[in-house]
Amino acid sequence: MTVKQLVEAIDARILAGDILGAFDQFAAEDCVTLSGEHDITRTKAQKMEALRWFFNNIASVNRIERVGFATNGNDSSDSQFVFEFTNQFGQNLVYSEVIRRTWAGEQLVREEYLLGAELPKAAAKTTKKVAAEKAEAPAPAPAKATKAPKKAVATEKKAPKASVPADDLTLIEGIGPKIAELLIAAGIISFADLAKAKPAAIKTILEAAGKRYQMHDPATWPKQAALARDGKTAELEALQAKLKGGK
Repeated sequence: MTVKQLVEAIDARILAGDILGAFDQFAAEDCVTLSGEHDITRTKAQKMEALRWFFNNIASVNRIERVGFATNGNDSSDSQFVFEFTNQFGQNLVYSEVIRRTWAGEQLVREEYLLGAELPKAAAKTTKKVAAEKAEAPAPAPAKATKAPKKAVATEKKAPKASVPADDLTLIEGIGPKIAELLIAAGIISFADLAKAKPAAIKTILEAAGKRYQMHDPATWPKQAALARDGKTAELEALQAKLKGGK
């Protein structure tokens, strides 16, 4: 397959709402993904885990649109997408990004997410009609795909109504009141939740909230949260003394 054919194939699965399946089918085992200098996964398995965590907190997929695409030589491509989701707490998440891919043969070896970036207008215009047709054709599929998560979420929403209060996430170096609110809205309400979360998944939450949050690096937050969860106050304070803004 040519790079153009590969792009059409992977993007078709994404437009049909099967984002995990698209990555699973085309990514090499050592595929690297990155959204920034400190938000990197280095294997297919790591990225799949981050994606599963993210979609476990999504109640519905509202829109997936490919604005355009371009091939760059024989081994790279750019696809511009707009994604709109609603998480289980009713928060609307909108991502507008260019997905830059590097191919080796018919496998994806690198995928970079350029939030807020746009393709040159010429490239977007040449594919506007095709993108619209592909976005409309599989419309029924996402609707079916989101029915199950809604039912699953319906049972999960009962948990916050119980008696378990949110931990004070601002005790984690690097997390302020606003970021704590974002994490709680995404379902991370305790130190235990944060300890289990992957930095890449946390970074996705921050990036969805806007530019003012994209500079934050959550790499140490799960480790800090694990210490807080286990009551290891002295160890937590020792670790935080070495950090600057959570880094």
